[in-house]
Amino acid sequence: MSSEKYIVAAADNPSQISIRNILNPYGFMFLGNCSDSISLLRLIRSYNPDFVVIDMGRQLRDIMPVIDTIDDEMLCACILVGQNKDVEIEDLQEKSKIVTLCPKPLSKDLFIHTVEMALLSFKRILKLDRKLREMTENYETRKAVERAKWILMEREGISENDAYERMRKKSMDTRTPIKALAEAIIFAYELRND
Repeated sequence: MSSEKYIVAAADNPSQISIRNILNPYGFMFLGNCSDSISLLRLIRSYNPDFVVIDMGRQLRDIMPVIDTIDDEMLCACILVGQNKDVEIEDLQEKSKIVTLCPKPLSKDLFIHTVEMALLSFKRILKLDRKLREMTENYETRKAVERAKWILMEREGISENDAYERMRKKSMDTRTPIKALAEAIIFAYELRND
């Protein structure tokens, strides 16, 4: 049994009910439903679901800005219920990190499998996104520290180790992150040399 939370966005009530009738017996927790894109984004921001199921029929163009926002901000997994040969959905799937397609008519087993795979993929993408941000931050820190060391070596006439130790000690004494200290050294250097 699962405990992931979801929201349904569908243009008609029978679609909403059939989606809930498939998901709820498997332990998925229903948070709410809506029939327009503005309400969908509001619900997502209010309830922080694990995934949304969107069955908007021919209203895909109306929902595209919301899907783009969900994708850009990595808010949750997004399962589109639609026609398998829809070119717009295929294009969206190619460009998106979070969109998965489940073809109509809904088959219980296929739909549950699609939801589970979408959730698994979303978790992996979140993990990779976090790692990428961490690596980027580490790279930026290292770049700033290297530049600040060079400035101290040039200005003070000290070795690379001494420059780094001076920065590390100052960082610890003032409880300032070493990146912020390095950026301050770089900023002061650039002010003097302009």
